[in-house]
Amino acid sequence: MINPNDSIRYMNVVSKTYHFHYNDIDDIMKRFLTEVVQNTMIKGPLFYSINNVPMDEMVNAEFFMPIEEDHLELGNEMYFHSYYAVEDMLSICLYDQFEKHTEVAYHMLLEYMEQNDLTQTTPFFHVISGDETLQYVFIKVGVYKKNEN
Repeated sequence: MINPNDSIRYMNVVSKTYHFHYNDIDDIMKRFLTEVVQNTMIKGPLFYSINNVPMDEMVNAEFFMPIEEDHLELGNEMYFHSYYAVEDMLSICLYDQFEKHTEVAYHMLLEYMEQNDLTQTTPFFHVISGDETLQYVFIKVGVYKKNEN
């Protein structure tokens, strides 16, 4: 089920951009988290954006982590955002078999956009949520109504 009224709103967010083969996403996520933990206290949740269509199996992604600190000196191509917000988003939640269902979720979101005369304004975001017993992912995308003035 698609939520047509979602957003991403966090304070004190650290981010870093990576270019990698899609099979390496788990390793990249762990590397990012390890680097963030060395410098700060994690607040969460982890989220990331896919900033290209990986036709050649190579992904350009930016990983984000909300943190406790309200200021941080960073190196290694990491960035600090005092606020990170994206409004007017569609979202869908996946509970299992994330890799298998992500493509279906993208298709559902794109189809919803087409049926409702919406234009995509952001890359797809994946917000990782849950705990050890139940993990889920929200896939979100920013949109605007084509005919609004």
